[in-house]
Amino acid sequence: MCNSIYLTFFFFFRQPLHLSVFSLDEFESSLRHSVVDPPCPLLAEIHSTLIYNLRTVSFVRHSALLSLLKKKEDIENNDDTEESVFGITVDRLVAAMADVGNNWERVPLRFAEGREGWEDALVGCLKDVCSILVHFWAIY
Repeated sequence: MCNSIYLTFFFFFRQPLHLSVFSLDEFESSLRHSVVDPPCPLLAEIHSTLIYNLRTVSFVRHSALLSLLKKKEDIENNDDTEESVFGITVDRLVAAMADVGNNWERVPLRFAEGREGWEDALVGCLKDVCSILVHFWAIY
């Protein structure tokens, strides 16, 4: 059911996103792709296309990190205990995100290079476009 919703989305927006037609089987195979080598071209193309389109949306640099730091400050001010999600604390998450995906909006995701770097660009995009509220609803 979930796969067909995504496929419907991509079918409906394939022209504005400049995506070629692909089958549900190809899409499902790309979602099940779990190895680094060889890379999955369909995943790279879909994400690169979405990243290129998100570059046109206004954003606040590092909004996700700022949101996490505010949450940490609120926890400290209220003398609450820091909760972890999936065993990861806010400090650990901030440290891991700090140097990944910077300048994502300028990274060239070239077809000839297999869209290399789309993963870092995606993390950078999420850092700049999302906030902790988005993360909260995605987890729960």
